[in-house]
Amino acid sequence: MIRRPSICVGEQSFSQAALLLDSEAFQIAKKNLLEVLLQASAKLQGIRSGDSVGSEAKAAYHEAIAGLQADKGRELYFPFLSSGLGRGPFVELIDGSVKYDMITGIGVNFFGHSHPELMSEMIDALPADVMQGNLQPGHEQQELLRAILTRVGPGARLEHGWLLCSGTMANEFALKIIRQKKFPATKVLAFRDCFAGRSTAMQEITDNPKYREGQPVYGEALYLPFHDEVQGLEESVGATVAAMREAATRYPGKIAALMIELVQGEGGFKAAPREYYVRVFDEARRLGLAIWVDEVQTFGRTGELFAYQKFGLHEYVDVVTVGKLLQACAVLYARDFNPRAGLIAGTFSGSSVALRTGRRIVEMLTEDGYLGEDGRIERLARRFRENLRRSAEGRCRGLIGDIRAVGGMMAFQPLGGTMEEVKAVLMRLFDLGVIAFYCGHGPYLVRLLPPCGALSEAQLDDVCGLIETALVDVGEKGK
Repeated sequence: MIRRPSICVGEQSFSQAALLLDSEAFQIAKKNLLEVLLQASAKLQGIRSGDSVGSEAKAAYHEAIAGLQADKGRELYFPFLSSGLGRGPFVELIDGSVKYDMITGIGVNFFGHSHPELMSEMIDALPADVMQGNLQPGHEQQELLRAILTRVGPGARLEHGWLLCSGTMANEFALKIIRQKKFPATKVLAFRDCFAGRSTAMQEITDNPKYREGQPVYGEALYLPFHDEVQGLEESVGATVAAMREAATRYPGKIAALMIELVQGEGGFKAAPREYYVRVFDEARRLGLAIWVDEVQTFGRTGELFAYQKFGLHEYVDVVTVGKLLQACAVLYARDFNPRAGLIAGTFSGSSVALRTGRRIVEMLTEDGYLGEDGRIERLARRFRENLRRSAEGRCRGLIGDIRAVGGMMAFQPLGGTMEEVKAVLMRLFDLGVIAFYCGHGPYLVRLLPPCGALSEAQLDDVCGLIETALVDVGEKGK
Protein backbone atom coordinates (compact mmCIF):
# COMPACT_ATOMS: atom_id res chain seq x y z
CA MET A 1 0.00 0.00 0.00
CA ILE A 2 1.41 3.42 -0.97
CA ARG A 3 1.21 5.95 1.85
CA ARG A 4 1.38 9.35 0.20
CA PRO A 5 3.41 12.02 2.01
CA SER A 6 1.54 15.06 3.26
CA ILE A 7 3.15 17.10 0.45
CA CYS A 8 0.86 15.30 -2.01
CA VAL A 9 -2.50 16.85 -2.88
CA GLY A 10 -4.92 14.24 -4.10
CA GLU A 11 -3.08 12.24 -6.77
CA GLN A 12 -0.53 14.96 -7.49
CA SER A 13 3.03 14.63 -6.17
CA PHE A 14 5.31 17.62 -5.73
CA SER A 15 8.60 15.98 -4.69
CA GLN A 16 11.04 13.60 -6.29
CA ALA A 17 10.70 11.36 -3.21
CA ALA A 18 6.96 10.99 -3.78
CA LEU A 19 7.48 10.39 -7.50
CA LEU A 20 10.06 7.71 -6.65
CA LEU A 21 7.69 5.84 -4.33
CA ASP A 22 4.99 5.97 -7.03
CA SER A 23 7.28 4.84 -9.81
CA GLU A 24 6.87 1.49 -11.49
CA ALA A 25 10.55 0.65 -10.99
CA PHE A 26 10.36 1.22 -7.23
CA GLN A 27 7.13 -0.73 -6.87
CA ILE A 28 8.54 -3.71 -8.80
CA ALA A 29 11.75 -3.69 -6.73
CA LYS A 30 9.71 -3.42 -3.54
CA LYS A 31 7.45 -6.32 -4.54
CA ASN A 32 10.46 -8.51 -5.31
CA LEU A 33 12.24 -7.62 -2.07
CA LEU A 34 9.13 -8.30 0.02
CA GLU A 35 8.68 -11.67 -1.67
CA VAL A 36 12.26 -12.69 -0.88
CA LEU A 37 11.95 -11.54 2.74
CA LEU A 38 8.65 -13.32 3.29
CA GLN A 39 9.95 -16.51 1.69
CA ALA A 40 12.85 -16.52 4.15
CA SER A 41 10.69 -15.78 7.21
CA ALA A 42 8.12 -18.39 6.15
CA LYS A 43 10.71 -21.08 6.88
CA LEU A 44 10.54 -20.22 10.59
CA GLN A 45 7.48 -22.33 11.36
CA GLY A 46 8.09 -23.09 15.02
CA ILE A 47 10.58 -23.71 17.80
CA ARG A 48 13.98 -25.00 16.74
CA SER A 49 16.26 -25.90 19.63
CA GLY A 50 19.90 -24.92 19.91
CA ASP A 51 20.78 -28.63 20.12
CA SER A 52 19.63 -29.13 16.52
CA VAL A 53 21.87 -26.53 14.89
CA GLY A 54 25.15 -28.45 14.94
CA SER A 55 28.28 -28.17 17.04
CA GLU A 56 30.04 -25.65 14.77
CA ALA A 57 27.14 -23.20 14.80
CA LYS A 58 26.71 -23.71 18.54
CA ALA A 59 30.38 -22.97 19.25
CA ALA A 60 30.36 -19.86 17.05
CA TYR A 61 27.21 -18.68 18.77
CA HIS A 62 28.65 -19.00 22.27
CA GLU A 63 31.81 -17.23 21.10
CA ALA A 64 29.68 -14.32 19.84
CA ILE A 65 27.78 -14.19 23.13
CA ALA A 66 31.04 -14.15 25.09
CA GLY A 67 32.36 -11.35 22.90
CA LEU A 68 29.32 -9.16 23.45
CA GLN A 69 29.43 -9.79 27.19
CA ALA A 70 33.09 -8.78 27.25
CA ASP A 71 32.35 -5.60 25.30
CA LYS A 72 29.47 -4.68 27.60
CA GLY A 73 31.35 -5.63 30.76
CA ARG A 74 28.58 -7.80 32.11
CA GLU A 75 26.66 -10.98 31.39
CA LEU A 76 23.54 -11.00 29.23
CA TYR A 77 20.41 -12.12 31.06
CA PHE A 78 19.80 -14.74 28.36
CA PRO A 79 22.32 -16.16 25.87
CA PHE A 80 20.39 -14.34 23.12
CA LEU A 81 21.59 -12.79 19.88
CA SER A 82 18.94 -12.28 17.22
CA SER A 83 19.64 -12.81 13.54
CA GLY A 84 17.16 -10.03 12.74
CA LEU A 85 14.66 -12.36 11.06
CA GLY A 86 11.53 -13.87 12.51
CA ARG A 87 8.00 -14.88 11.69
CA GLY A 88 5.14 -13.58 13.80
CA PRO A 89 5.77 -14.70 17.40
CA PHE A 90 8.92 -16.59 16.42
CA VAL A 91 12.38 -15.04 16.51
CA GLU A 92 15.52 -16.54 15.01
CA LEU A 93 18.86 -16.45 16.82
CA ILE A 94 22.12 -16.15 14.90
CA ASP A 95 22.87 -19.86 15.38
CA GLY A 96 19.67 -20.72 13.51
CA SER A 97 17.64 -21.73 16.56
CA VAL A 98 14.09 -20.35 16.86
CA LYS A 99 12.08 -19.41 19.96
CA TYR A 100 8.70 -17.95 20.89
CA ASP A 101 9.26 -14.27 21.72
CA MET A 102 6.90 -13.52 24.61
CA ILE A 103 8.67 -10.40 25.90
CA THR A 104 9.25 -8.67 22.53
CA GLY A 105 12.11 -6.40 23.56
CA ILE A 106 10.15 -5.46 26.73
CA GLY A 107 7.00 -4.75 24.74
CA VAL A 108 8.41 -3.22 21.55
CA ASN A 109 7.56 -5.78 18.86
CA PHE A 110 3.80 -6.01 19.39
CA PHE A 111 3.28 -7.12 15.78
CA GLY A 112 5.92 -9.80 16.05
CA HIS A 113 8.80 -10.28 13.67
CA SER A 114 9.04 -9.67 9.91
CA HIS A 115 5.47 -8.38 9.71
CA PRO A 116 4.62 -7.73 6.01
CA GLU A 117 2.90 -4.38 6.64
CA LEU A 118 5.80 -3.06 8.67
CA MET A 119 8.41 -4.36 6.27
CA SER A 120 6.52 -2.51 3.52
CA GLU A 121 6.77 0.72 5.51
CA MET A 122 10.47 0.12 6.14
CA ILE A 123 11.12 -0.16 2.41
CA ASP A 124 9.13 3.00 1.72
CA ALA A 125 11.39 4.81 4.21
CA LEU A 126 14.50 4.07 2.15
CA PRO A 127 14.54 7.45 0.34
CA ALA A 128 14.52 9.31 3.67
CA ASP A 129 17.48 10.16 5.89
CA VAL A 130 18.27 7.54 8.51
CA MET A 131 17.50 9.85 11.45
CA GLN A 132 15.25 12.86 11.79
CA GLY A 133 15.58 15.71 14.24
CA ASN A 134 13.78 18.65 15.72
CA LEU A 135 15.32 21.26 13.44
CA GLN A 136 14.64 19.49 10.14
CA PRO A 137 11.62 17.21 10.51
CA GLY A 138 10.40 14.98 7.73
CA HIS A 139 6.76 14.54 6.80
CA GLU A 140 6.78 11.27 8.77
CA GLN A 141 6.87 13.24 12.03
CA GLN A 142 3.74 15.19 11.19
CA GLU A 143 1.92 12.06 10.04
CA LEU A 144 2.78 10.11 13.21
CA LEU A 145 1.82 12.92 15.57
CA ARG A 146 -1.43 13.47 13.69
CA ALA A 147 -2.22 9.76 13.86
CA ILE A 148 -1.82 9.79 17.65
CA LEU A 149 -3.40 13.14 18.47
CA THR A 150 -6.53 12.47 16.39
CA ARG A 151 -7.14 9.31 18.43
CA VAL A 152 -6.87 10.63 22.00
CA GLY A 153 -10.62 10.21 22.40
CA PRO A 154 -13.61 12.46 23.19
CA GLY A 155 -13.12 14.64 26.22
CA ALA A 156 -9.34 14.33 26.21
CA ARG A 157 -7.50 17.66 26.22
CA LEU A 158 -4.25 16.42 24.65
CA GLU A 159 -3.63 18.71 21.66
CA HIS A 160 0.15 18.79 21.18
CA GLY A 161 3.03 16.35 21.15
CA TRP A 162 6.80 16.04 20.90
CA LEU A 163 8.66 13.06 19.47
CA LEU A 164 11.76 11.52 21.07
CA CYS A 165 13.86 8.38 20.88
CA SER A 166 13.29 6.89 24.34
CA GLY A 167 10.61 6.54 26.98
CA THR A 168 12.94 7.92 29.63
CA MET A 169 13.45 11.11 27.63
CA ALA A 170 9.71 11.39 27.04
CA ASN A 171 9.26 11.30 30.81
CA GLU A 172 12.09 13.82 31.26
CA PHE A 173 10.30 16.20 28.89
CA ALA A 174 7.00 15.61 30.68
CA LEU A 175 8.62 16.60 33.96
CA LYS A 176 10.15 19.75 32.45
CA ILE A 177 6.84 20.78 30.88
CA ILE A 178 4.98 20.29 34.16
CA ARG A 179 7.59 22.10 36.25
CA GLN A 180 7.53 25.09 33.93
CA LYS A 181 3.74 25.23 34.13
CA LYS A 182 3.66 24.77 37.92
CA PHE A 183 6.74 26.86 38.81
CA PRO A 184 7.99 27.21 41.52
CA ALA A 185 6.60 23.78 42.48
CA THR A 186 9.00 20.97 41.53
CA LYS A 187 8.18 17.82 43.52
CA VAL A 188 6.34 14.79 42.15
CA LEU A 189 3.94 12.44 43.88
CA ALA A 190 4.56 8.95 42.50
CA PHE A 191 3.46 5.48 43.56
CA ARG A 192 5.32 2.75 45.35
CA ASP A 193 6.82 0.21 42.94
CA CYS A 194 6.57 2.62 40.02
CA PHE A 195 9.07 2.81 37.16
CA ALA A 196 9.85 5.99 35.19
CA GLY A 197 13.30 5.36 33.70
CA ARG A 198 16.96 5.45 34.65
CA SER A 199 18.08 9.02 33.94
CA THR A 200 19.13 11.15 36.91
CA ALA A 201 15.64 12.55 37.40
CA MET A 202 13.70 9.41 36.47
CA GLN A 203 15.80 7.12 38.71
CA GLU A 204 14.64 9.24 41.62
CA ILE A 205 10.98 8.89 40.67
CA THR A 206 11.41 5.16 40.03
CA ASP A 207 10.78 3.33 43.30
CA ASN A 208 13.75 0.97 43.20
CA PRO A 209 16.86 1.84 45.21
CA LYS A 210 19.03 -0.47 43.08
CA TYR A 211 18.63 1.89 40.13
CA ARG A 212 20.24 4.80 41.98
CA GLU A 213 23.08 3.14 43.87
CA GLY A 214 25.92 5.63 44.17
CA GLN A 215 23.75 8.40 42.70
CA PRO A 216 22.61 11.65 44.31
CA VAL A 217 19.02 11.91 45.48
CA TYR A 218 17.41 15.35 45.61
CA GLY A 219 14.21 14.60 47.50
CA GLU A 220 11.96 15.49 44.56
CA ALA A 221 9.87 12.28 44.59
CA LEU A 222 7.36 11.37 47.29
CA TYR A 223 5.74 7.93 47.22
CA LEU A 224 2.09 7.05 47.67
CA PRO A 225 0.54 3.65 48.37
CA PHE A 226 -1.09 2.14 45.27
CA HIS A 227 -4.39 0.27 45.17
CA ASP A 228 -4.28 -2.93 47.22
CA GLU A 229 -6.74 -5.68 46.28
CA VAL A 230 -6.57 -7.15 49.77
CA GLN A 231 -7.43 -3.83 51.40
CA GLY A 232 -10.20 -3.11 48.91
CA LEU A 233 -11.35 0.10 47.25
CA GLU A 234 -12.30 2.26 50.22
CA GLU A 235 -9.20 1.55 52.29
CA SER A 236 -6.94 1.94 49.25
CA VAL A 237 -8.45 5.29 48.28
CA GLY A 238 -8.29 6.43 51.89
CA ALA A 239 -4.64 5.51 52.25
CA THR A 240 -3.62 7.18 48.97
CA VAL A 241 -5.59 10.37 49.55
CA ALA A 242 -4.34 10.66 53.14
CA ALA A 243 -0.75 10.38 51.92
CA MET A 244 -1.41 13.03 49.25
CA ARG A 245 -2.82 15.44 51.80
CA GLU A 246 0.02 14.80 54.22
CA ALA A 247 2.56 15.57 51.48
CA ALA A 248 0.71 18.74 50.47
CA THR A 249 0.66 19.90 54.10
CA ARG A 250 4.33 19.13 54.60
CA TYR A 251 5.42 20.78 51.33
CA PRO A 252 2.90 23.57 50.68
CA GLY A 253 3.13 24.97 47.16
CA LYS A 254 6.05 22.69 46.26
CA ILE A 255 4.30 19.69 44.65
CA ALA A 256 3.86 20.00 40.90
CA ALA A 257 2.38 16.71 39.74
CA LEU A 258 0.91 13.31 40.35
CA MET A 259 2.72 10.76 38.16
CA ILE A 260 1.04 7.39 37.63
CA GLU A 261 1.23 4.20 35.58
CA LEU A 262 -2.41 3.12 35.32
CA VAL A 263 -1.06 -0.42 35.02
CA GLN A 264 2.27 -0.69 36.77
CA GLY A 265 4.87 -2.30 34.52
CA GLU A 266 7.96 -3.30 36.46
CA GLY A 267 5.86 -3.06 39.61
CA GLY A 268 4.03 -6.25 38.71
CA PHE A 269 1.23 -5.43 36.22
CA LYS A 270 -0.95 -4.08 39.00
CA ALA A 271 -4.03 -2.01 38.15
CA ALA A 272 -6.96 -0.51 40.07
CA PRO A 273 -10.70 -0.08 39.48
CA ARG A 274 -11.76 3.10 37.68
CA GLU A 275 -13.31 4.51 40.87
CA TYR A 276 -9.92 4.47 42.57
CA TYR A 277 -8.35 6.58 39.81
CA VAL A 278 -11.28 8.98 39.71
CA ARG A 279 -11.17 9.72 43.42
CA VAL A 280 -7.38 10.02 43.50
CA PHE A 281 -7.41 12.31 40.44
CA ASP A 282 -10.19 14.44 41.95
CA GLU A 283 -7.96 14.94 44.99
CA ALA A 284 -5.02 15.81 42.74
CA ARG A 285 -7.18 18.43 41.04
CA ARG A 286 -8.21 19.83 44.43
CA LEU A 287 -4.55 20.12 45.38
CA GLY A 288 -3.72 21.88 42.09
CA LEU A 289 -1.47 19.11 40.76
CA ALA A 290 -0.84 18.25 37.14
CA ILE A 291 -1.88 14.69 36.26
CA TRP A 292 0.88 12.93 34.35
CA VAL A 293 0.14 9.43 33.04
CA ASP A 294 3.10 7.29 32.03
CA GLU A 295 1.93 5.07 29.14
CA VAL A 296 5.32 4.13 27.76
CA GLN A 297 4.52 0.45 28.36
CA THR A 298 0.71 0.47 28.35
CA PHE A 299 0.17 2.38 25.09
CA GLY A 300 -1.66 0.15 22.61
CA ARG A 301 -1.46 -2.90 24.83
CA THR A 302 -4.30 -2.85 27.38
CA GLY A 303 -7.19 -3.35 24.95
CA GLU A 304 -7.53 0.34 24.07
CA LEU A 305 -5.06 2.65 22.37
CA PHE A 306 -4.43 4.47 25.67
CA ALA A 307 -4.86 2.92 29.11
CA TYR A 308 -6.67 6.09 30.24
CA GLN A 309 -9.29 5.24 27.60
CA LYS A 310 -9.70 1.76 29.03
CA PHE A 311 -10.50 3.26 32.45
CA GLY A 312 -12.54 6.19 31.10
CA LEU A 313 -10.25 8.91 32.44
CA HIS A 314 -9.95 11.11 29.34
CA GLU A 315 -10.78 14.44 30.95
CA TYR A 316 -8.27 14.11 33.79
CA VAL A 317 -5.02 13.75 31.85
CA ASP A 318 -2.78 16.81 31.44
CA VAL A 319 0.35 15.08 30.15
CA VAL A 320 0.89 11.54 28.86
CA THR A 321 4.00 9.75 27.64
CA VAL A 322 3.93 6.89 25.12
CA GLY A 323 6.46 4.58 23.52
CA LYS A 324 7.61 0.97 23.15
CA LEU A 325 5.29 -0.66 20.59
CA LEU A 326 4.96 2.72 18.86
CA GLN A 327 8.62 2.32 17.73
CA ALA A 328 9.03 6.02 18.55
CA CYS A 329 8.34 7.78 21.86
CA ALA A 330 6.38 10.95 22.55
CA VAL A 331 5.09 13.28 25.21
CA LEU A 332 1.57 14.59 24.63
CA TYR A 333 0.11 17.53 26.52
CA ALA A 334 -2.90 19.81 26.87
CA ARG A 335 -2.84 23.26 25.30
CA ASP A 336 -2.32 25.04 28.60
CA PHE A 337 0.81 22.92 29.21
CA ASN A 338 2.39 23.85 25.87
CA PRO A 339 5.95 24.84 26.93
CA ARG A 340 7.63 28.08 25.99
CA ALA A 341 10.20 27.99 23.21
CA GLY A 342 13.58 26.68 24.30
CA LEU A 343 12.49 24.36 27.10
CA ILE A 344 12.39 21.17 25.05
CA ALA A 345 14.30 20.26 21.90
CA GLY A 346 16.89 17.67 20.92
CA THR A 347 18.91 16.41 17.99
CA PHE A 348 17.02 13.18 17.34
CA SER A 349 13.25 12.76 17.02
CA GLY A 350 13.54 9.21 15.72
CA SER A 351 14.58 7.21 12.69
CA SER A 352 12.52 7.61 9.54
CA VAL A 353 11.73 3.89 9.66
CA ALA A 354 10.50 4.13 13.27
CA LEU A 355 8.36 7.19 12.59
CA ARG A 356 6.82 5.67 9.49
CA THR A 357 6.13 2.25 11.03
CA GLY A 358 4.81 3.95 14.17
CA ARG A 359 2.10 5.65 12.15
CA ARG A 360 1.16 2.36 10.50
CA ILE A 361 1.04 0.61 13.87
CA VAL A 362 -1.44 3.18 15.20
CA GLU A 363 -3.60 2.65 12.10
CA MET A 364 -3.50 -1.13 12.42
CA LEU A 365 -4.32 -1.08 16.13
CA THR A 366 -7.34 1.16 15.67
CA GLU A 367 -8.67 -0.18 12.37
CA ASP A 368 -8.02 -3.93 12.33
CA GLY A 369 -10.03 -5.32 15.25
CA TYR A 370 -7.45 -5.28 18.04
CA LEU A 371 -9.21 -2.98 20.52
CA GLY A 372 -12.34 -3.20 22.64
CA GLU A 373 -13.87 -5.94 24.80
CA ASP A 374 -14.21 -8.27 21.81
CA GLY A 375 -10.94 -7.22 20.19
CA ARG A 376 -8.01 -9.53 19.60
CA ILE A 377 -6.01 -8.25 22.58
CA GLU A 378 -8.77 -8.95 25.12
CA ARG A 379 -9.48 -12.35 23.59
CA LEU A 380 -5.86 -13.35 24.06
CA ALA A 381 -5.90 -12.03 27.64
CA ARG A 382 -8.95 -14.14 28.48
CA ARG A 383 -7.33 -17.18 26.86
CA PHE A 384 -4.18 -16.71 28.92
CA ARG A 385 -6.12 -16.46 32.19
CA GLU A 386 -8.19 -19.55 31.33
CA ASN A 387 -5.12 -21.60 30.38
CA LEU A 388 -3.19 -20.67 33.52
CA ARG A 389 -6.19 -21.29 35.78
CA ARG A 390 -6.65 -24.76 34.31
CA SER A 391 -2.98 -25.47 34.90
CA ALA A 392 -3.23 -24.16 38.47
CA GLU A 393 -6.14 -26.52 39.13
CA GLY A 394 -4.48 -29.46 37.42
CA ARG A 395 -0.90 -30.40 36.70
CA CYS A 396 0.47 -27.20 38.30
CA ARG A 397 -1.55 -27.33 41.51
CA GLY A 398 0.43 -25.41 44.11
CA LEU A 399 2.87 -24.09 41.51
CA ILE A 400 0.94 -21.01 40.30
CA GLY A 401 -0.11 -18.14 42.53
CA ASP A 402 -1.53 -14.85 41.30
CA ILE A 403 -2.48 -14.61 37.60
CA ARG A 404 -2.68 -11.14 36.04
CA ALA A 405 -3.67 -10.10 32.54
CA VAL A 406 -4.58 -6.52 31.63
CA GLY A 407 -4.94 -6.82 27.89
CA GLY A 408 -1.57 -7.80 26.47
CA MET A 409 0.20 -7.34 29.81
CA MET A 410 0.28 -10.86 31.24
CA ALA A 411 2.00 -12.21 34.33
CA PHE A 412 1.83 -14.97 36.92
CA GLN A 413 3.53 -15.88 40.17
CA PRO A 414 5.44 -19.16 39.97
CA LEU A 415 5.84 -21.25 43.11
CA GLY A 416 6.67 -19.00 46.09
CA GLY A 417 7.49 -15.97 43.96
CA THR A 418 11.13 -15.69 45.02
CA MET A 419 13.63 -14.26 42.56
CA GLU A 420 15.49 -17.57 42.52
CA GLU A 421 12.33 -19.48 41.59
CA VAL A 422 11.33 -16.95 38.94
CA LYS A 423 14.76 -17.02 37.34
CA ALA A 424 14.77 -20.83 37.35
CA VAL A 425 11.42 -20.84 35.54
CA LEU A 426 12.62 -18.23 33.03
CA MET A 427 15.78 -20.19 32.23
CA ARG A 428 13.82 -23.43 31.86
CA LEU A 429 11.37 -21.65 29.54
CA PHE A 430 14.29 -20.34 27.48
CA ASP A 431 15.60 -23.89 27.10
CA LEU A 432 12.13 -25.05 26.05
CA GLY A 433 11.90 -22.28 23.45
CA VAL A 434 10.03 -19.42 25.17
CA ILE A 435 11.53 -16.02 26.04
CA ALA A 436 9.85 -14.20 28.94
CA PHE A 437 11.04 -11.92 31.76
CA TYR A 438 10.09 -10.90 35.28
CA CYS A 439 8.40 -8.05 37.15
CA GLY A 440 7.20 -7.21 40.64
CA HIS A 441 9.10 -6.60 43.86
CA GLY A 442 8.39 -9.62 46.01
CA PRO A 443 6.58 -11.71 45.24
CA TYR A 444 8.19 -11.65 41.81
CA LEU A 445 6.25 -12.71 38.73
CA VAL A 446 6.99 -14.07 35.29
CA ARG A 447 6.16 -11.27 32.85
CA LEU A 448 4.91 -11.66 29.28
CA LEU A 449 4.45 -8.85 26.76
CA PRO A 450 3.53 -11.09 23.83
CA PRO A 451 3.20 -10.05 20.17
CA CYS A 452 -0.59 -9.86 20.27
CA GLY A 453 -0.59 -8.47 16.73
CA ALA A 454 0.88 -11.72 15.42
CA LEU A 455 0.06 -14.40 18.02
CA SER A 456 -2.78 -16.86 17.38
CA GLU A 457 -4.84 -18.47 20.14
CA ALA A 458 -3.38 -21.85 19.20
CA GLN A 459 0.15 -20.47 19.56
CA LEU A 460 -0.74 -18.96 22.94
CA ASP A 461 -2.05 -22.38 24.01
CA ASP A 462 1.29 -23.86 22.95
CA VAL A 463 3.20 -21.29 25.01
CA CYS A 464 0.98 -21.94 28.04
CA GLY A 465 1.69 -25.67 27.68
CA LEU A 466 5.41 -24.95 27.76
CA ILE A 467 4.91 -22.74 30.82
CA GLU A 468 3.20 -25.68 32.51
CA THR A 469 6.12 -27.95 31.65
CA ALA A 470 8.66 -25.43 32.96
CA LEU A 471 6.78 -25.04 36.24
CA VAL A 472 6.56 -28.78 36.79
CA ASP A 473 10.23 -29.25 35.95
CA VAL A 474 11.35 -26.49 38.34
CA GLY A 475 8.94 -27.65 41.02
CA GLU A 476 10.21 -31.25 40.81
CA LYS A 477 13.83 -30.08 40.93
CA GLY A 478 13.13 -28.03 44.04
CA LYS A 479 11.73 -30.95 46.03
